[in-house]
Amino acid sequence: MKKTILLSIIILSVLLLLAAVAGCQEQPAIIPASPTADPSQPPPTTTLAEGELKVHFIDVGQGDSILIDLGETEVLIDGGGKSPGVVSYIKEYVDGPLEVMVATHAHADHIGGLIAVLNAFQVEQIWYNGDTSTSKTYSDFMSAVNAENAEVHVATRGDVIEADDLIFKVLNPSNLAGTTNNNSIVLHLAFGDIDFLFMGDAEKEDEAIMLAKSDIPVPDVEILKVGHHGSRTASSPDFLAATSPEIAIYMAGEGNTYGHPHEETIEALLAVGAEIYGTDIHGTIVVTTNGEEYELQLEKQAPPVTLSATSST
Repeated sequence: MKKTILLSIIILSVLLLLAAVAGCQEQPAIIPASPTADPSQPPPTTTLAEGELKVHFIDVGQGDSILIDLGETEVLIDGGGKSPGVVSYIKEYVDGPLEVMVATHAHADHIGGLIAVLNAFQVEQIWYNGDTSTSKTYSDFMSAVNAENAEVHVATRGDVIEADDLIFKVLNPSNLAGTTNNNSIVLHLAFGDIDFLFMGDAEKEDEAIMLAKSDIPVPDVEILKVGHHGSRTASSPDFLAATSPEIAIYMAGEGNTYGHPHEETIEALLAVGAEIYGTDIHGTIVVTTNGEEYELQLEKQAPPVTLSATSST
């Protein structure tokens, strides 16, 4: 009888112990408050951006090509002329397919290099402005687009281009009533607190249109890709006052026959306090940002551009 009672007590004790352990496992861990936390102060803010964004302003001579790289997501805006070496440059950075390709307008110094990119990479989305051209370069580009089996979109003002965590707002064109340059796709990218504006070859006429429209305000930006290679036909004082860039980057070929950048543009950029860099002087320019701060990496070390450093015609 005593053995039976003792065995019952042992079994009951084991059951109670198992229940207590099971109960402890179901309870969430409680993390004590930091002893240095001040409940009267607001919690610290966190960046709106995740990861490190790199924007490559690729030296393609007299033309534009810009690679935006965020982790495994890449967007290419323009590709320079037909032989600018863009494929060999971007292959180091493109992980898998190229998520988005943007052809800002139909000129050969912007779309020519995209033909080789389409042949070398799988492209998921292609955006262009719907404008046409009779040039062979445009014909070859559209043939490559049609053969790519990508999603093809015509961009107009108010559209949004998304590539994973990258979101671009289309500010231009509203329609195709302007010149080929003024029909350029203009894109605004905000990454945390750092704003970029990519102008393509948009000129003063469409800058004025963008300023006049209230549906999408022209943004105040940190980094401005200067319109039309630094030509005097773009970058009006009013537009620069609205965008107020800290850094202005123009893309032009060394010793180009157009005289880009023009003195009037450099003077206007300096007047709004922008530091100016150009691919003709600095080579490929890479802007790296975490969404709070940014830094520039220059292929060719040289000070920012001043009036004395330009040779306008």
